[in-house]
Amino acid sequence: MKTVSLPHPNTLLAIEPLDYDNPYDFHTAHRHDYFEIILITHQGGYQFIDFSKYELKAAEVYVVYPGQIHLLERSGAQGMVIQFKKEVFDFIFPIKHYQLYIENPAILLSAGQFSHIYSLADNIRGLMQIENLSHLSIYKAYSYLQILLISLIEQDLGKNIAVENNFASHFISLLGQNIYTKRKVIEYAELLGCSTDRLTVFCKNSFGKTPLKLIHEELLLEIRRLMLLNQLSLKEIAFRLNFDSPANFSAFIKSATNKTPAELQAELIKNYK
Repeated sequence: MKTVSLPHPNTLLAIEPLDYDNPYDFHTAHRHDYFEIILITHQGGYQFIDFSKYELKAAEVYVVYPGQIHLLERSGAQGMVIQFKKEVFDFIFPIKHYQLYIENPAILLSAGQFSHIYSLADNIRGLMQIENLSHLSIYKAYSYLQILLISLIEQDLGKNIAVENNFASHFISLLGQNIYTKRKVIEYAELLGCSTDRLTVFCKNSFGKTPLKLIHEELLLEIRRLMLLNQLSLKEIAFRLNFDSPANFSAFIKSATNKTPAELQAELIKNYK
């Protein structure tokens, strides 16, 4: 299965009703190369985001970021889906893409908060339905998206976008982008332009974990995602993730989960139903 791309490939931003005609088989587990913000107005159905199942509830907002495994069973649910590429953040300064890497992808809002978010999405939809949209109107749509994302980030962080949280979120984002090739704490410290000691302090304060522990968790997460997609053999997954040997791959999984790779994959596929 290829990674799913935006349904409108020549745009950075798209918005659709929840029941739009997907250009791919959304009934099977898949992963996107873009962000999704899902707004539910009428409940029904469920979705998996990575390995957690969420009932689709009214006045709830979900954030799905690039690379996550996703499956949405709409079953009568209504709402809107905002889809945008990472490059859109070049136009909505000062927000950074990594600020959307929220620990809990389900954000429950008050009626007033949801109404505000939904009205912003509705403004975007109104603009995106215009043929030959002017450059100024495109920037207006980006501005509505900017306000919407700021509102979600404030809600998630308790209205306190702290430097420490910002820095930690950037680290988590870098893990997702580089886990295939970078496994050392010093490599991520260099990407962030800081010392390993400073990175350790930020991670312990924000997550209660060392950077190395977070690197290993991200590696296991990507292994589980590849197992769930079931496109590669276990040996191929080990090779893709640059393990020295299948034996080291098995040892890493056994240490982290107390299961063999085959046992872990069988459990994941069974649970994702």
